Amino acid sequence: MPKNFHKIDLNDMRLFVSVVQAGSLTRASELLDVPKSHLSRHLTELENSLGTTLMDRGRRGIVLNELGRRFLHNAQEMLRLAQMAIDDIQTNLQKPNGLLRMSVSTEVGRGFLMHHLPAYFKRYPDVNVEVQIDNRKVNMIQDGIDIALRVGSINNDNVVARKLFDLELGVFASPGYLAQYGIPQTPHELYGHQLLYKYDGPEWAFQKEQHRVVIDGQHKLRTNDFNLIAQMVSEGLGIAVLPCFDNMIKEDWIKILPEWTLETVPVYVVYYKNRGATSVVRSMVDFLLDIPQKT
Repeated sequence: MPKNFHKIDLNDMRLFVSVVQAGSLTRASELLDVPKSHLSRHLTELENSLGTTLMDRGRRGIVLNELGRRFLHNAQEMLRLAQMAIDDIQTNLQKPNGLLRMSVSTEVGRGFLMHHLPAYFKRYPDVNVEVQIDNRKVNMIQDGIDIALRVGSINNDNVVARKLFDLELGVFASPGYLAQYGIPQTPHELYGHQLLYKYDGPEWAFQKEQHRVVIDGQHKLRTNDFNLIAQMVSEGLGIAVLPCFDNMIKEDWIKILPEWTLETVPVYVVYYKNRGATSVVRSMVDFLLDIPQKT
């Protein structure tokens, strides 16, 4: 065992995790508002105390070695437990308060979050919420985001992802469009139509009994915004796969291929492991998980 092993500082472990999450010493220095030299010195002291290097620090950022990856996982868990111990006391002394920053896509913001925020504010009047509505996947650390609502699978070992609900999808068109071009009777007949497509959205995968058909035709419109697609459906410009949010699907639209089903897409609330124990983050996570889902 290294002779300085007993001198390892919990704050050095916290700095190590912050630097790795930021991606570079320069970015971590900006986010933490501490000199880059301070971070470098404490990382070196941590490695000296452990008796091994954990990372390569180059111009292209931080690259962890095998021991570094193992240490990161355990350090995050230790910091999470330490934060839980602190917050357990604090939450008994005060109600959740302060600023909570969220990131959400436009369709989930309009179709889900906006309907429930008033109830959250009534329950937690001392919390202020800043909502960033953006269809790009933000870097939660760099953008200072506490909670994100994500659609689809989550591939990040540094975050906690709790599923809120499964988002139902449907194929829709306006009566005017279908009167002009006809109603497709099978998924394959979609190839003869004007398709409106979300390029970072779910695939057009149709299921009927044991048959599965994936459609990837010529698209009249490609975008990353379901709301734009919905507007184009209303204008009679084509056929689209859309999430079945009440305020997105218009009453006069026609649902196409009702005997075929589309795979549902999970919606998650996501937060970093070392932030989940804070009272303000936990208040929103627990609130969202408590929302009853339609059956």
